[in-house]
Amino acid sequence: MTGRNPCGATISALIGCALIVSGCAAGISPARPDTGRSADASASARAFIFRTRTELVLATSQRVVARYRGSYSDSGFTQDNSHIYALDGSGALTAMEAVRGTALPGRVDCHCARIFPLHGTTVGWWNEPDTFIQADLRDPHPITRARITLPPPDPIAPGAVVSGPHLLAAGERVLVLDRVESPPGASWGINHLSLVDTDTGVARALGRIEGVNTAFDRAALRPDGQAVAIAGRIRDGISCGTARLLRIDLLNDRIQTLDPPAASDCSALEDLRWDGADLTATYANWESGSPGRLATAVWNRSGTRWERRGGGETLRYGSLTPATALELRRTGSEQPRTTQTGDLLLTTPGQLQVLAHDVLDMRLPHV
Repeated sequence: MTGRNPCGATISALIGCALIVSGCAAGISPARPDTGRSADASASARAFIFRTRTELVLATSQRVVARYRGSYSDSGFTQDNSHIYALDGSGALTAMEAVRGTALPGRVDCHCARIFPLHGTTVGWWNEPDTFIQADLRDPHPITRARITLPPPDPIAPGAVVSGPHLLAAGERVLVLDRVESPPGASWGINHLSLVDTDTGVARALGRIEGVNTAFDRAALRPDGQAVAIAGRIRDGISCGTARLLRIDLLNDRIQTLDPPAASDCSALEDLRWDGADLTATYANWESGSPGRLATAVWNRSGTRWERRGGGETLRYGSLTPATALELRRTGSEQPRTTQTGDLLLTTPGQLQVLAHDVLDMRLPHV
């Protein structure tokens, strides 16, 4: 990135500088006719969504397809990529067509914290204290998929208490649930994971997870349902703590630690997502005595190899084509464990284009 105004930059075979939310241009240029550059055409046609504090936007690199005003806590694509879903702060779930952006008339008050795409246009969510619900977004009449009864964790330390189940990840056939064992009033604990077959409701306990002493707060199920990545953290009793990334092979219940190179002692894992069989993780790192000096790093794992994406301010990274990517670059707070925002950029080798400011998150279609 050069020091010049990005509004003066040019991207070969892509649109000129335009800001989707605000900035140096009022709109996005019309699509250019096909000039034979298949990679550029593929990148310009692929839809994506991003969230700010005030709206959800469905767009391509060339145009805004639709805007949806509101404050949304979760959003994404259905597994068949035909629709997008959005969960607002009140726990209301709405759906939109991914091609034209038309909002579907039905709305579900799920009162849930997260939506999980399952198959086709069907999504699911956790209903406290023990029920997994699903609904087809084209005809949103929720039905109970499974009522979950987990066996008591074993062993449990004398005097310890066990939390209720927390749904970390969900797919068409499996749920990944966590319960935390801790002394009364403690802020640390031991995680007990269980896998649940959604067809039968039968639970399989993975037992106590060693090496992490705080509750798991996020996980991502691989699209084929054969592995799950889980974000953990080792509490140090001061103010630092170290991020841990676990991968569980669901075919044989094998658990392994997948920390990327140069992991910081003071760190937190801020995001996890799969792109096919590749895993992408966002880390926040800081110094113990200088928590205001925050750096973020996005790592991609393909096979057994880690590769860095972006620089020390990158929050999210997703490839549109082998040569074109979306990058969310941090511009907001430098304090750790706070909500981060940034500029959404369209990047090609040596060039970039600013698409939007103050973006919280972005999502690409499933591979």
